[in-house]
Amino acid sequence: MTKENRQKLSILIVLLVVLGLTLVLGYRMNRPEVTAAVQPPETKTSANPPAPTDARIRLDLVEKPASAAEEIGRKNVFQYRQAPVPVVTGQRGGPGTTPEVPSGPVNVPPAPIRPPGPVAPPGPPPIPLKFQGYAVSSSSGGQMTAFLTDDASRHYNVSAGEILMGRYRITQVSAASVEVEDLEANRRQTLPLLK
Repeated sequence: MTKENRQKLSILIVLLVVLGLTLVLGYRMNRPEVTAAVQPPETKTSANPPAPTDARIRLDLVEKPASAAEEIGRKNVFQYRQAPVPVVTGQRGGPGTTPEVPSGPVNVPPAPIRPPGPVAPPGPPPIPLKFQGYAVSSSSGGQMTAFLTDDASRHYNVSAGEILMGRYRITQVSAASVEVEDLEANRRQTLPLLK
């Protein structure tokens, strides 16, 4: 046998092994499962009723006989322990007649009706400035200059009476706080000194 023939033979053997493994695995995946007959354990009813905190599922309440199929769609699942709607059978008359109304009271609690209260409009947003510090100028007679920052970390040096960003008037500057008036919302806010 030549070297080329031995190489072809070895490739053929490898392909046959791969084919055999594919067939075996394919058969194992597609064969039907063998199930053994397992008897369910008998349900034992105890004389002790379950506690309200008992988290077990009671299968005797879940599994109902086939006669319960007529109750499907007659129960309101959003109310706890509500009696099913009575089924009126044996109606006489044809089209255009009114069905018989079952006698007896129907327990439907009235829903409390609360009128909606007045909704207050939202107030103006708080002034987006922070009082970072101050300086006292000795050359201008002790006038205080406040150092303010906004949400975008821009810094402003302002003194009393100045208008900032065309909207905020600085009304008072002290060592503990700055009083700012919002000209558009016509309100005042005191900004405390941040530490």
